[in-house]
Amino acid sequence: MLNQGLSLVDAVASLRGLVEANAPCDVVIGIAGDRWIATILSFLAMTLATVGGFVNINVDRVFTMPGDKGEPVNWPIVPRLVDLSLVEYRVLKLICNGYSLAKEIVKGYASKYGETISLQAIERTLAKLRSKGLINSKPVGKALMHESTALGRLITCS
Repeated sequence: MLNQGLSLVDAVASLRGLVEANAPCDVVIGIAGDRWIATILSFLAMTLATVGGFVNINVDRVFTMPGDKGEPVNWPIVPRLVDLSLVEYRVLKLICNGYSLAKEIVKGYASKYGETISLQAIERTLAKLRSKGLINSKPVGKALMHESTALGRLITCS
């Protein structure tokens, strides 16, 4: 049961996490109910379209049930919230998991994904994530601390 006391971001992230826990899978989302539920399910569809390729989830179909009990109305496309590369997705996921400094992200990337990545590549990726509105950065001493924005949390945090 979805807790209506949750924020939009937390509700969508919670449902996305539930779907991701069952990956690989194909998903059909039927949207019906009050505006809050319809909004949550609409954002869930767009979020899964954004990250599905990275987490083995395919959004097969999204449809809306009209209020008058008529035939379902299929979404012709499921738009992505933002375009991400695999590296951008992984870095954003690391930030959601508590890695906040570029040097920590470099180490976490190698540890979690088994691939090395340079500090310069991480810094370029962080700049791209910032320009897409997915992270905020603030100075802490000589370094920058990075944290997810609401959009970033919606896409990758559980």
